[in-house]
Amino acid sequence: MKQFVVFAVLCVIVSVQALTDEQKAKVKQVSEKCIASSGADPASVEKGRKDENADVRLDKVKEKISNDLTEAQIETLFATCKPKATVPVDKAAEFWKCYWANTPKRIELV
Repeated sequence: MKQFVVFAVLCVIVSVQALTDEQKAKVKQVSEKCIASSGADPASVEKGRKDENADVRLDKVKEKISNDLTEAQIETLFATCKPKATVPVDKAAEFWKCYWANTPKRIELV
């Protein structure tokens, strides 16, 4: 359940970039309510699927998608989606945005 909350919040963060200030405030309010109602640790949600360097943990992503994609598809996806950003939140957002745009099959990562 906590992984779902983490993933949902990460998706919200990625989608927030194209929102108005009013919409961003609403997203923040909904995210906080979701975290509170689920009992998820806010630090875990903040950390998400990142390692100590704020890089996406490709080993965990690969573990989740390996039953649905070939090794070649996974390697191509990871090569295509390697973030160029240096700011941690931008790295995560850039990877997940690319992931959803380039995944040949939609896969739940939770």
